Amino acid sequence: MADKRFSLKHKKELYYISLILVVGGILLLGFAGPGGYLELKKARRELELQRARVENLRRSNAERLITIEALKSDKEAIERYARKKGYGRENEIVQQLPENPED
Repeated sequence: MADKRFSLKHKKELYYISLILVVGGILLLGFAGPGGYLELKKARRELELQRARVENLRRSNAERLITIEALKSDKEAIERYARKKGYGRENEIVQQLPENPED
């Protein structure tokens, strides 16, 4: 009789241990496996970086469109742009200094 109880008790222990191992394995795969929490977190981080990059590009594009419109219509904007590029008026001496003192 004692052998049957031991056998039944032993089977229950094995059942619970295997159940714990299976649940632990599922949790481990859900956390670190393919398509798991870590990959999801990494994908979200990359998505935020890409969204920030897109926003920076949109802002830069809008600034450039404003500059283009100004160059199309504003003579002072054209003159500022030309002077920035090193051009000057006729008989005018243009001195260009390096931007960094180390240059």
